[in-house]
Amino acid sequence: MSALVKRRILVVDDDEGVRDVFTLMLREKGYEVATAENGFDALLKLKGVVIPDVIISDLNMPEMSGFELLSVVRRRFPKISVIASSGAYGSRAVPTG
Repeated sequence: MSALVKRRILVVDDDEGVRDVFTLMLREKGYEVATAENGFDALLKLKGVVIPDVIISDLNMPEMSGFELLSVVRRRFPKISVIASSGAYGSRAVPTG
């Protein structure tokens, strides 16, 4: 019988609590989870040997936004699926137009 391959997920968020919640929920479901606190940290992790199957990224982060990170990921790692998330609401929301 072959062993099941764990899917790898990289969670990128500047809020430690959000990273922790995603990590706990995903590991409980059997995923292998790595975290990064910003876009630059995420890109460093993507230079490693193990590439994630999915990246879940906050869009509003200091230094390098999730928009910038996901743009780079789409160009350099087109096979990685991405999920964008945001806690922004009200007057803090990112303009769409």
